[in-house]
Amino acid sequence: MKVKAILRSGILASSILLLSNVAMAQVPGGPGPDPDPNGTGVPLDLGLSLFIAAGVGYAAKKRMDMKKGRPGNDLPKD
Repeated sequence: MKVKAILRSGILASSILLLSNVAMAQVPGGPGPDPDPNGTGVPLDLGLSLFIAAGVGYAAKKRMDMKKGRPGNDLPKD
């Protein structure tokens, strides 16, 4: 079993090293557009929305676990 794990790790490492030569970066371009003087320049649309949705889902799950009395929850009961 240990030999299989070592062999698998070796194949994975060597394939990553060999395939990394295939991946080429783009040539450097211009400096890019000027930043918006009125904006923050930070895209908070999707990332913040997903973070809030994940928090709401986690809170709902913890609340359901607490109401059902499942073991392992660390929230106090009402």
